[in-house]
Amino acid sequence: MDLRYTLSFLRILKIPGLYPLMKDWQASVRINFIFAAYESGLLRALSQPRSRSTLVDKLQIKRLELFDALLDVGLASKELAVKNDKFFIKGKRSKAVVGVNGDMLSAIIQASVTYYSDAYKNAAARMYGEDLGDDLDEIGEIIARFSKMTEPIIKDFLASLVRGKNHMSVLDVGCGSGFFLRSVYELNNNVNGIGLDIDEAVVNQAKDNIKKWGLAEKFEIHHGNISSFSNRNAPFDLISLINILYYFKEEARVDLVKNLCQRLAPNGILVIVMNFHSNGKDVSAANLNVVNNSLKGLNPLPDIDGIKSLLKQCGLSKINIHQFMPGSSFLGIAAYKG
Repeated sequence: MDLRYTLSFLRILKIPGLYPLMKDWQASVRINFIFAAYESGLLRALSQPRSRSTLVDKLQIKRLELFDALLDVGLASKELAVKNDKFFIKGKRSKAVVGVNGDMLSAIIQASVTYYSDAYKNAAARMYGEDLGDDLDEIGEIIARFSKMTEPIIKDFLASLVRGKNHMSVLDVGCGSGFFLRSVYELNNNVNGIGLDIDEAVVNQAKDNIKKWGLAEKFEIHHGNISSFSNRNAPFDLISLINILYYFKEEARVDLVKNLCQRLAPNGILVIVMNFHSNGKDVSAANLNVVNNSLKGLNPLPDIDGIKSLLKQCGLSKINIHQFMPGSSFLGIAAYKG
């Protein structure tokens, strides 16, 4: 290389902030490549080394120039490599996405490129009054998949509340896939109860899961809203709100918690697990809060002190806060009645 160009390049790199921004940009290109390669089926097709022509036939590619461009990004980012005219997966991230925990990891990638990115892309316009996003129903499946990342932590938290106890009746508000119900049963076979969700598709999934797990005699799954849900099964020894509280407006949370307290047995436990407002200390929670404030149907992440005050106001006197990870505002609350 001509020394002139080297010196010019070094002068460019002295522009304040350019080098770290270029590193960040390269990382974003890699994320976008993995997203496109996953969505198109390219990563799955590379479960074994394949030639370009084999990939084109297998994936039924129509626009060869775009496909070649995507392959080129894969090679340049070191996520793909080629040997003897056959492409294969090289990068650790792409290998992980098609590995054992791939569904959860791919959901993180999908969330980053789709609705997380959309929230920032439209942040300026929405701050100045344009309509908020209206696609909350479309992202539930992605949220459910990458939320599996926290399941081991939540299960460890639950163990201290239910393991070794006598019979317990539980109510899981916003039951999702039924993970919570299966977890409490695995921790304590004396548990039975109800899962409740307002999303009919989610309810059907939970019913299928509960049946598949052999727990249909232990747990009922209902479609409905907690505000109108019958009290006939109350009282409950434990009621859970996992990643659900920010679906309720701040002014509605008082009625919600009072409603749940009325359904709790004496010494019953209200469990809350979620990200709280980061106060500038937790990038993950702060990022989620941008999304929450950008979409219809979601609300700002609450402050932990405000929720503690609300719980006390509703008669829950003993409140234990569990911090799951250093520096994280993803917390667990166990609030006791009586």
